[in-house]
Amino acid sequence: MTSLNFLFFSPTLLIIIILSSTPNFSCASLEEVNALLKWKASLEIPNNSFLSSWLPLPMNSNASVPCTSWFGVVCNAGGSIQRLNLSSSSLKGTLHQFSFSMLHSLTHFDLSVNNFSGPIPPEIRLLTKLVYLDFSENKFSGVIPPEIGNMNQLTILYLYSNNISGSIPIELGNLKSLTDIQVAYNQLNGSIPSSLANLKNLHTLYLHEINYPVPFLLNLEIWSLLLILR
Repeated sequence: MTSLNFLFFSPTLLIIIILSSTPNFSCASLEEVNALLKWKASLEIPNNSFLSSWLPLPMNSNASVPCTSWFGVVCNAGGSIQRLNLSSSSLKGTLHQFSFSMLHSLTHFDLSVNNFSGPIPPEIRLLTKLVYLDFSENKFSGVIPPEIGNMNQLTILYLYSNNISGSIPIELGNLKSLTDIQVAYNQLNGSIPSSLANLKNLHTLYLHEINYPVPFLLNLEIWSLLLILR
């Protein structure tokens, strides 16, 4: 009798175990949705903006709605937000309310040609899957956060035409996958770090109108790299 009871209940137990171990993508997506809505609320958005598609989800609605209906949002197969492209959307604001920790699945992040200002937060390091980062043609200020050097999958870095100051952080030399760095038309100064010579895949380094002193040419290692790239 004991053996029969075991055989009867074991399929139910097996089903419970399987269900409990299945990833809950809907919950993860809902957290991302709420994070984007909170950030949207902090922005100045023009009338008739494409971001009008970013609406709070009704009760019991499918959390995959943003993946199919929200402007600039693309999700991966698991339902997590993978790409965010808000280029040329006439947006004004900062990244203070942007939840980098909630949107850690991003591989592409494009805010180019807007009116974003303020610093690029060091929390950007939490976007460890990021491949493409374009914050060009805005009004970002402060420094290039050295924490970007922890984003090992980054291949494209566009920060040109902003109000960024300070120097190029040596930590960028850790990004072995980088193929394109464009930081021209900022307020950068100091010396070009020799660590950039470690970037064997780099084929574009755009530094036009940056206040570098003449002595940086004496760094023969980085100068040989610049001869190829400029």
